[in-house]
Amino acid sequence: MSDNADADRSGGGASGDRGRRRRRRHPKREQTPVKGSSRKDSTAAADSRESTPVPATTPLTPTRTPIILAKPDRHDSAEETSQPGASTGKPVDRPIIVKMREDPHGGAAAAAAPDSYRIQKSFIPLSDGTPQSRMAPPPEISQSVKLVDESMQWSDMGMEMLVDQTEYLVIGVIGPQSVGKSTVMASLAGWRNGSTPPVFKPATGAVLGSSGHQTSGIDMYVTSERVILLDTQPVLSSSVLFDLIDREKKIPPEFTSAENYHEIRSLQTIAFMYTVCNVVIVTIDWFADLFLLKFLQTAEMLKPPTPDAAGGAADEHVEYYPHLVFVLNKAESVDFSYTSYTAMERTISKVFKKSKLRYRGSHVTTCDGQTLLSKLQLNDERVNLFLLPKYDDSKSASKSDSSVYSTFLPEYRGHPGFDFLIGRLRNQLYSVPRSLLTHTTLSEKNWFHYAARTWDSIHKFQLFAEYNRLLP
Repeated sequence: MSDNADADRSGGGASGDRGRRRRRRHPKREQTPVKGSSRKDSTAAADSRESTPVPATTPLTPTRTPIILAKPDRHDSAEETSQPGASTGKPVDRPIIVKMREDPHGGAAAAAAPDSYRIQKSFIPLSDGTPQSRMAPPPEISQSVKLVDESMQWSDMGMEMLVDQTEYLVIGVIGPQSVGKSTVMASLAGWRNGSTPPVFKPATGAVLGSSGHQTSGIDMYVTSERVILLDTQPVLSSSVLFDLIDREKKIPPEFTSAENYHEIRSLQTIAFMYTVCNVVIVTIDWFADLFLLKFLQTAEMLKPPTPDAAGGAADEHVEYYPHLVFVLNKAESVDFSYTSYTAMERTISKVFKKSKLRYRGSHVTTCDGQTLLSKLQLNDERVNLFLLPKYDDSKSASKSDSSVYSTFLPEYRGHPGFDFLIGRLRNQLYSVPRSLLTHTTLSEKNWFHYAARTWDSIHKFQLFAEYNRLLP
């Protein structure tokens, strides 16, 4: 009997286990008591229902891994070992890093993450010490800067005066010594005697008395109209040659003498101006220096081919040449006559008859119907020749004269004054047709890089070395 009772109990226990398994698989189905099971088994089943976890009705939202836009702290490894979760192997929660990114004021976050990446604001210091953002237009500079120093080395000082825009004009000047190149360029920039210091410093009386020169290398200035003005040192200058010999400057071994070295340097300067300028002004103080005119043609012959913006070789059939304007400075009254003016035009036309330089048709001339006799008509065949009288720096003395007759009876000179003529020259130069310097359009900053590359290539150009070998 006892064996049968034990078997019944074991059978009842097995059936109770099967019932519990069914209830676990279908927790929502209504449970019914199993017949033949004892009260003890039903109590155990109830306990098992209470201990079984019920799944949650709302699904768990997946958490995204935060993206941290900052460098990790250098002491992260030491902090991880000191945290309580590091020894147990549990993942360490770092919400504080995300909070530091969201801090709008920076306070504690900036102190905790000093190596985070930030956009640095760059400023240009002005003359008064106040900073200016690079996104703003450059300030108007009161003085010129060096584009090429006195050692004929390129300088990057002029880059701060330029912006990324393509509406600009480049005007350069070349000429012999003490002909007034700096005075003409400073007047084109808007300088008037006694108003402000000139942007290009003219030669002082002491310099002229010692037969010296004022400008060394190439100076650059940018006007508010985005006109880039380039003032050069004199070509074929005895003063520059004297400095080469007297200061015992080192002459490259490929040149046999200081005279040849100075002549090649003058040719390279003119060729450089032919390449990077829209307008090249040839300033002279007497007419005509035929050797200078031939020297200009020699520089045209040695001018390297025009490269494109990417630095590649240009097509041999496509070349770019600037407008060539002759300015006779310190002109006398007789130079403004019809006979003298037409004779100078004929001379220039004969000398540059086969030249590709744009020496005519640019409408930069003194005979514009208002300055000279009306019989000189303006046309496309007119040579680019402009006359300027001697600059009168004694106007302050005439203004201080209290005589009433000096106001109503000015001195007759037979031509307009310097201020009137320089104003007309400025208007004519600013309105010349602006052609491309390369095969593509360049911005001001791209022009600066193009000019630097041109200056380096001209000094390495093989034709100048071949021409040097032919010099005596």
